[in-house]
Amino acid sequence: MRRTSALRAERTVRSEPAHRPPSWLEQYRDAKRAPFPGFIEPCQPTLRKRPPNGDDWVHEIKIDGYRAQLQVNDGKVRVYTRTGLDWTERFAPIAEAAKALAGRQLIMDGEATVFGKTGLPDFQALRRELGKRSSTRLTFQAFDLLYLDGYDLRNLPLVERKALLKDLLASQSGTLAYVDFLELEEGAQVYRHACKLGLEGIVSKRRDAPYRSGRQEIWIKAKCAKRASFPIIAFVEKLGARPRRIASLYLGRWEDDRLVYAGKAETGYTMAVAREIRERLDGHITGKSPLSQPIKKPKATWVEPVVEAEIAYGAETDDGLLREAVFKGLREESGAPARKAPKVARTRGSVPKENILQLLPDAVVPSKDELVGYWTRVADRALQDLGGRPLKLVRHVRGTTFYHKGPLPPIPPEVHQLRIQKREGGEGVRLWVDDLAGLLGLVEIGAVELHPWAATVDDIEHADTLIFDLDPGEGIPWEFVVETALNLRDRLKQEGFATWPKLTGGKGVHLMAPLPEKMTHNAVHAYAKRIAQEFAASDERYTTSAQAARRGKLFIDYLRNGRGTTAIGTYSPRARPGFPVAAPVTWRDIERGMRPDAFAIARLPKRRPR
Repeated sequence: MRRTSALRAERTVRSEPAHRPPSWLEQYRDAKRAPFPGFIEPCQPTLRKRPPNGDDWVHEIKIDGYRAQLQVNDGKVRVYTRTGLDWTERFAPIAEAAKALAGRQLIMDGEATVFGKTGLPDFQALRRELGKRSSTRLTFQAFDLLYLDGYDLRNLPLVERKALLKDLLASQSGTLAYVDFLELEEGAQVYRHACKLGLEGIVSKRRDAPYRSGRQEIWIKAKCAKRASFPIIAFVEKLGARPRRIASLYLGRWEDDRLVYAGKAETGYTMAVAREIRERLDGHITGKSPLSQPIKKPKATWVEPVVEAEIAYGAETDDGLLREAVFKGLREESGAPARKAPKVARTRGSVPKENILQLLPDAVVPSKDELVGYWTRVADRALQDLGGRPLKLVRHVRGTTFYHKGPLPPIPPEVHQLRIQKREGGEGVRLWVDDLAGLLGLVEIGAVELHPWAATVDDIEHADTLIFDLDPGEGIPWEFVVETALNLRDRLKQEGFATWPKLTGGKGVHLMAPLPEKMTHNAVHAYAKRIAQEFAASDERYTTSAQAARRGKLFIDYLRNGRGTTAIGTYSPRARPGFPVAAPVTWRDIERGMRPDAFAIARLPKRRPR
């Protein structure tokens, strides 16, 4: 699809103009003449509790962002991720700034980041800036230079590579910045100051070491952690443990008189402590969640929020969840809750009203683990129809299920963002994916149902598919739906369309007709309306009005055709009991009367029928 791997990039030696060795070689004799290597696996620091000391180490501030590799070769700029994915488009402002170096050949190692209002790196702000071609906040913090103008620099000592890098970036804009280092012998002193400033930590590097790919001891990282107390709201029992003990804790946070979910602490327990916590919580076990807005945690044993845990954590997400939470100890309980959660949970919990296009109060949703397992099994099949298309989402966030609209939460980097002009005016963002990682990224933000456009992200103004949704009201037998589907198939065949059926996982069936040539959304909408009205005129049991009473009527829904309108995506789960899925089937399956909820996330079709 759109994402390409630099690991497959061309490694052929490019012809280079004859030139005398650059003057800087007089100082740096370990630089070796070499062809442009393509993507280089990055050096990864080893995590330690404390930084090293001594004058053979230098220390850099650890920047919270995305590891990136900036390359310029033959006038072309590429920006790669830590794993070698080409993210040039997503890091467009960085690539644009690097065009000032287009006359050079170079490979720089660094971190893509955004600095927040406090002047510190802001990871959540970075996620919001990804994909903006004109972002003025996205920067590339360069800390190493691996290749320059026909020479491989990896065998040079670190401080020599950094000297060349500093000179190279001296005249560049703020988008491309040089990361300097400190030479204090006491690494612990640098680390303490970094933590006081609220930084993520430091990376200590051997000053005379070459650059080596993979996990290395020549780079050591020491991370700062924040610390606070949180009420324990539930625990997960260690299965089969004798004597009994906890495996992890669920945590809450008080917001005035409301108790909201704060995250999970899975590490930091010795066996003795895990037993102690289990016994301490035993007398506070309750049959229901103490949270103001309940959440689904099937393995949780809920407790009254009277015992508090000291937790060290790296950061908080925008929706208040702790990152890298580690248990440090228990605080004394107060004997009884000073504040109790309201007895009746608020319908919309902490979901902003502006995010709710339509509330689904009767929805039943799978767990995130179930969704991850499901998408992992069907991704290859599902992406044939879901990949590369703008999506409308049904999300489940803190007990609330809704069609999403408006501002988005922090988006995982594997999920792409497309900026569009909305029909009602103004600019909006639509998400799209092209691989399994993207589907799992959508699960991370609570997406349950995926509803794609009938257009692709490279041409959103033209439809490539015609869609009819046959939606039976109460009193309409399934046999009549089947008869209508077959008649509509034959009618469209006369018009030159080859259709295929999709069970919706709900009440009806979709007829999908790929267009031989792309058409404007208005043209497709008008055509679908004409066909639907022809059918409606043939039998009083049909309706083409979304506002009409549905009892005893079969709604031939042509409104799925139009700019920005969507239909449930092929292989998308539904937020319904049993977790049915929308599945492609054969016309033979339809003739046999196969029901719309025939398949579910635990009961998949054996193969893709078309």
